[in-house]
Amino acid sequence: MSSQTRKTGRMEKGKGLDVGTAFIYYAERKRGKIVYRRQRDAFFDIEQGDFTKGMLEKVNVNYIQKEDSLYVIGDEAIEFANIFNRECRRPLARGVISPREKEALPMVEVIIQSMVGPPRGKGEIIYYSVPGEPLDADFDVVYHEKVIEGILEPVGYIAKPINEGMAIVFSELGEENFTGLAISFGAGMVNVCLSFMSVPIITFSLSKGGDWIDKQAATAVGETASRVCAVKENEFALTSSDHTNRIGKALSIYYDYLIEYVLARIKKQMERSEELPRVKKPVTLIVSGGTSLPKGFLDRFSRQLRRLKFPINIGEIRCASHPLQSVVQGALIAAITDGEREKDRGKKAAEFIEKAKEEGKIPLQG
Repeated sequence: MSSQTRKTGRMEKGKGLDVGTAFIYYAERKRGKIVYRRQRDAFFDIEQGDFTKGMLEKVNVNYIQKEDSLYVIGDEAIEFANIFNRECRRPLARGVISPREKEALPMVEVIIQSMVGPPRGKGEIIYYSVPGEPLDADFDVVYHEKVIEGILEPVGYIAKPINEGMAIVFSELGEENFTGLAISFGAGMVNVCLSFMSVPIITFSLSKGGDWIDKQAATAVGETASRVCAVKENEFALTSSDHTNRIGKALSIYYDYLIEYVLARIKKQMERSEELPRVKKPVTLIVSGGTSLPKGFLDRFSRQLRRLKFPINIGEIRCASHPLQSVVQGALIAAITDGEREKDRGKKAAEFIEKAKEEGKIPLQG
């Protein structure tokens, strides 16, 4: 291996992981380019049998076997749920490990470890996303944070949490000196981070998200949440002023409610904050997350925002460059930056020791 190759290999160490309610994203840098992997965070249990198992393998369906059960995982779980008119199961709920799903821990562990693989060197750093503390739900994120750490560290990683909203700041607001407001509309939660010069001023989460929209719309029209989710992801747009489709109409109504709810809570938290920065220029607002993907979302969001008077002046409102990958990209940036700092510290320590040896403060060996 050439010295140049070795140098490049060192530069590429560091990984990012976005542990979302609907999807888990992984990112690493190879040969100067970011490589992403994605897996839907869902599973569906089916009866085990030699014929069934053989068919799953024949059509390349992702599944795992646990004792006497077969579990289809990933995107295929949604397909199976719709075929059997049942709900698929989620190991995460409202942004954290589901307390109601007994198979949550083994499923999350299998999905994460299959995606990240082993570290590429001793003590490789991996940053993983965690939600902010929820304002409207009675749970904390400590258990979730420690569970993910417990999955990553035993295989050799140095695992570090990063707030989901702050990860978007790192990913999207570099040209603004990491100053701005990031809002991640995820499946389980909405995460909010107001940052000033890379310092998080306000961070929190709200327990309503894309899953909440799906469940409310499903109840309203008598469908399963899995069916509503499939329509939302494949057919739905917020640009239509008159949704004649039952599911589309219900989705539009609950999207409006969610946007209004989120903006009202952000405004309230800003008004309560004693650390709100007095910035002269309007701050940029970034919208990200899978729930923000339907066409017309940003326009509808912007119209509702302009009706409110925020304590700080909001300037440009834009979607993240890659709404589904901005969190994991920010986590990767944090990991690589952290690794570079570690190398700088090691280099400075080596230089200090060498200088001390030259001055006779440390006896030479040999």
